[in-house]
Amino acid sequence: MTDLFRSATGCLQEAGWTCEAPLSTEDGVPSALHTAPETVVRWVSSFSLLSNSDETVWFLSRHDYSTVAEDAFAWNECEQLSIQAATTDEEAVAISRFWKRHVPVLLSVRDGYEYLAVRDDGAVVHGTEPEFEEAVVVFSQFDDLLRDIIAWPAARNGVVDRLLFDASSIPDTTMGH
Repeated sequence: MTDLFRSATGCLQEAGWTCEAPLSTEDGVPSALHTAPETVVRWVSSFSLLSNSDETVWFLSRHDYSTVAEDAFAWNECEQLSIQAATTDEEAVAISRFWKRHVPVLLSVRDGYEYLAVRDDGAVVHGTEPEFEEAVVVFSQFDDLLRDIIAWPAARNGVVDRLLFDASSIPDTTMGH
């Protein structure tokens, strides 16, 4: 695990997250990760569990991409929900096209369904229900997300604050000045 990974997981643990070591060194990269940047593959391989204290927000682990758990969220849950909601073949094709270019790395059910995904060009995007595919870029590359986690609360990214940390415990210095 790189120093960047250790620092980011350490900061999350200080914020009350649970981090468990990887289960094993699995052979081969799961097919769901074939388009993901190497940094993302190494990140998801660096833990078996990384979730907030009430388990409503979690980073997907390497194991999540290679298994189908009947009682848990699938790594591609947002894509599956969108496909189910599609009303035309054209919508289903557009949804599939979007998800071929995006690999989810974090899921949240805290305030409805949300995700962070890494696009095939390395950018990190954030999407929410009901239109998961109307995602917005929040970081130009995955390492920037990890650096933002490490720099929190000095780095004030609204998406990261809301998804990963209890931002209500940190005073908002941008208001009233």
